[in-house]
Amino acid sequence: MSFEVRKKKNPGMIVVRVLCVLMIAAIVWFINWDLMRDALRQEGLDIIFMGFVGIFLLFFVGSFYVQRRPRIEVNGQHIAIYPLWRPSKKITLREITSRKAEGDTSGEQLDAAIGGMLLGGMPAYALQQRYSDALQSPKEMSYTYYSGDTKLITVSTKGMENVERFDNMVVDKLEGKPLPGAGVKMTAEEVEPAEKTKLPLIFAGLAGVVCLVAVIVIVLIPRTGTRSPDLLAGTSWIAANDGSQWVFREDQTFHWYQTKGETDDNYFAGTYEFHIGQDALDYLTTELSRYAVTEREMRDVISRVPEYTVDNFVCFSCVNQSFMLNGQEQLSEENVSSYFGFLLLDGTYLDIANMTTGTYYGFMKE
Repeated sequence: MSFEVRKKKNPGMIVVRVLCVLMIAAIVWFINWDLMRDALRQEGLDIIFMGFVGIFLLFFVGSFYVQRRPRIEVNGQHIAIYPLWRPSKKITLREITSRKAEGDTSGEQLDAAIGGMLLGGMPAYALQQRYSDALQSPKEMSYTYYSGDTKLITVSTKGMENVERFDNMVVDKLEGKPLPGAGVKMTAEEVEPAEKTKLPLIFAGLAGVVCLVAVIVIVLIPRTGTRSPDLLAGTSWIAANDGSQWVFREDQTFHWYQTKGETDDNYFAGTYEFHIGQDALDYLTTELSRYAVTEREMRDVISRVPEYTVDNFVCFSCVNQSFMLNGQEQLSEENVSSYFGFLLLDGTYLDIANMTTGTYYGFMKE
């Protein structure tokens, strides 16, 4: 004789999963909403919201675990006990020495409590009356089984199948009635209780790792975004104010010469990282957040000038590795200069400002 005591198929679980997915989607949308993203990141509140995402992910994964994990497996006189959040334990029917049966009125009690807090008046009274009636003649029963003084498990007929079948088998045993397969000789291996399995702990650990990885991925995606094309690579620009020449090469290196054509002295040199469009806004508000320029502020600037758009907004950083002046190296270590502005006139005019010094530059593309 083999059967299982487990959760009945419950459409409510599907509702829980759908709600979890909707809440995760809503939170991710909210923390990436243009009006909220900068404020949340600057205050560090986005991490709190991502924590809520992790909680809903745990609920989502847990709904499958709760529904699929059996509570009791019966195979003749051999029984596997599966507490919901503890390791399983294998015993024989003879090891169950006592049971406790009581009415399960948890649902009515919860309804009465909620009704008293939220409804009041006659609706609350009706729910309280229903709870009182349930105490007198409960429709559902819960059973707790013991081995000596050790509690094995509690199961309820509410939402579970085969509970009464298992309880009848235990009652027969406690009353001394013949047990299933009583005349069958068992081996020593069958009589000895099996070792506790660590499967639930392994499953819980894997679920936690999956949720943690998912949260990390979700956190990183909005911060990195899609990398924009490098429109500076392989180009040369002439400054409108002093005629200096800024050359960007395909390998993401640059030289900024004080005088065009004089490349052996009086220049800055190093590497650069270029961003444009929404990618530039993300780079400005995350990687360059020390400058405290928010996306909302930049969008306000963009809205005031017809030539300015998100699409032509640029932001880039230059790592200055060398500064030659009159034949002498001026740098003892690298330093970084960051710029932001707009690429105008069909990509032929670079209107930018140095974020450290506040100096504005205009460059015409050669």
